[in-house]
Amino acid sequence: MKDLLVRLYTGIKLRQWPHGRRLSPLATLRGNVSIGKYTYVSSYADIRGIGSATRIGNYCSLARGVKVLSAGQVHDVDALSTFPFYLIDRTLKRADFMARKGDVVIGNDVWIGVDAIVMPGVKIGDGAVIGAGAVVTRDVAAFQIVAGVPARPVRMRFSERICAAIADSKWWERDYRELQPLIHVLNSPRHGGGEDIRQMLTWLASADLIA
Repeated sequence: MKDLLVRLYTGIKLRQWPHGRRLSPLATLRGNVSIGKYTYVSSYADIRGIGSATRIGNYCSLARGVKVLSAGQVHDVDALSTFPFYLIDRTLKRADFMARKGDVVIGNDVWIGVDAIVMPGVKIGDGAVIGAGAVVTRDVAAFQIVAGVPARPVRMRFSERICAAIADSKWWERDYRELQPLIHVLNSPRHGGGEDIRQMLTWLASADLIA
C-alpha cells in the first residue's frame, strides 16, 4: 500500500510530458527553455530563458527549488546603477538593461541538488553533480562534482579512463526501452573498485552502447 501511495503521489507531483519528461505543476519555466527526454523538474524549480536560452539534456534530475537563471535576470554591475529603469519607464526596453551573457547549457545525466542556483551563461558537462544549495558561477566539467557558494570542485566521479568510456557510450541518447535490460548496471554503486568498473564497461560494450 505504501509503495502504491508513493507512486500515485509521484505521478501527481511530476506530471508527464512527451518523451518521458516530467515537470512538477509547481515548477516554473519561462522563455526560451528546452528540456531533453526523461528529464524531470521538481516542485518550486524556476527555469528561465529570458534574454538568453536554457538547454537541458536527457535523463537530468533537477531537485526541488533549483533555479536556472538567464541574461534577463542579470543586473550590470559595471554600470553606474544596477537598477532596471525599464520597470518604471515603459518607453525603455528591457533588452537594453540586460548584461550580455551566453546560453545556459546543461548536459545529459546531470543531477542538480535542492535549492542550487545556476547562473547565466554557465555550461555543465554530461554526468556532472551539483551539490544542494550550490551557486554555480563557472562552467562545470563532465562527471565533476561541485558544491558550495560559489560552487567549487569536490572531485571527479570516476577516473579519466572511465569518464571517457562512459562519454563514448552516449547511453543517454538511447530510449529507455533500450536501456531497461542494463538498469542494474547503470544504477548500481561501484564499491568493488576496478573490477566492478571493468564489468560495467563490459556490459555496456556487450549491449552495443560503446562503438
